[in-house]
Amino acid sequence: MHNPILHKLYQFRRVVVLLIICLVFAVMLPGIFLTWGNFRSVLYSVSLTGIMICGATFAVLLGGIDRTVSGNAAVSGACCCALILHFNSSDGGAVAAMAAGLGCGLLSGLFHGLVLSKFDIPAFLLTLATNQVLYGIVQYITGNQLINVMNCRLFTAIGSGRLLGIPIPVYILAACFVFSYILMNHTVYGRWLYSVGGNREASKLSGIPVKKVICTAYMISGFMGALSGIVLSSMNQQASSLQANGYENDVLAAIVVGGVSLRGGSGTLQGAMFGALLIGIISNGLRLLGVDAIYHDLVKGIIIIAAIAFDMYSSYKMSGLKRDGFFKRMKKRRQAAAA
Repeated sequence: MHNPILHKLYQFRRVVVLLIICLVFAVMLPGIFLTWGNFRSVLYSVSLTGIMICGATFAVLLGGIDRTVSGNAAVSGACCCALILHFNSSDGGAVAAMAAGLGCGLLSGLFHGLVLSKFDIPAFLLTLATNQVLYGIVQYITGNQLINVMNCRLFTAIGSGRLLGIPIPVYILAACFVFSYILMNHTVYGRWLYSVGGNREASKLSGIPVKKVICTAYMISGFMGALSGIVLSSMNQQASSLQANGYENDVLAAIVVGGVSLRGGSGTLQGAMFGALLIGIISNGLRLLGVDAIYHDLVKGIIIIAAIAFDMYSSYKMSGLKRDGFFKRMKKRRQAAAA
């Protein structure tokens, strides 16, 4: 395809999809959807999954997957809240508690990185199993009870505070995005990451420290998952035994919708964040329309499939490849059989 207009549309196809969906909701919800307050609400709701995505994308680019983002969030939040109460809700205690929660995420990521780099175990199965272990640890920490933290201003400000009218979690998401983007696209490690995800054996033969690349990727994923757990606990001012359960599905869906290949070595963080925004905007629009919650997953699934189909179709058209129609293929088969 050499049409410059089509080429531009292809380059910004994901933006076009978002604009179309926003336009549809704007027409259906005049004066409600396209407001600063609603846009801020969307960013606030997307911030949690967005932080997780900034870390989990590293694992997916390796051709793996990290389903422990929710478990890391739950352990981090529970550990943080329990320690804050232990330190009588002091600011110093809150800092130490948050550091401990982030440390849990780093340790979890290091464990996965070491196991996956040494043994030929599918990342999906390993992280699925350890996610259950992490939730078992959360149940032990919480005793299957809510751990309420309401008197520590430093901690609660993370989830409920605002700066220049924008919620603090949005700033945290922005910082995570910038860090991950720079690491993926402007460092030697980023080139190693894509290389290992594309062909691990070839990367090993070329001298790339594959084990370090894998461990670092899963440690970043664990850290981001733990950070999102602290933010979530701060939003709710509590920790529970089922905190963040199910978030890993939304994270994976957003990454896949964003065009990051599950085979590894292909995709961008910008694409993954597009997936998060797409899901967040759809959820927000459905909620404003008063659609019953039981239909949300159905509608989101249909729209997501349509978005993926549009993305794949536009990529196919821009590739310049041509495919014969059904009847033409049948004619060629008959001619071949007759010959």
